[in-house]
Amino acid sequence: MTNIFIANLDWGITSEDLKATFSSFGEVTYAHVVYDRETKKSKGYGYVEMSSTDQAINAIQALNGLEINGRKLDVKIASPKENRPARKEKSNSDNPRGPKKFNNKR
Repeated sequence: MTNIFIANLDWGITSEDLKATFSSFGEVTYAHVVYDRETKKSKGYGYVEMSSTDQAINAIQALNGLEINGRKLDVKIASPKENRPARKEKSNSDNPRGPKKFNNKR
């Protein structure tokens, strides 16, 4: 199985759209557009898992740089989580409203 990362997606693209697009290159075992938990809007990226590495490479070569609704897709092999750079954690000093206050009432 090969995981593919797709960035710069049009905001209207759905997981079903990703699956349909990548299915023309082979078997898609998983397709998911990432959404913001609070706003429920697309974050503009997603993941596809294909059963064959050769099919995944063909899809990447065909779709990387393809323009959809004025946005050029960035399609590449997904890097494993442990190989990604760590995200910068926000400190309370980054919050212009001051430190977060927790309510411990139960």
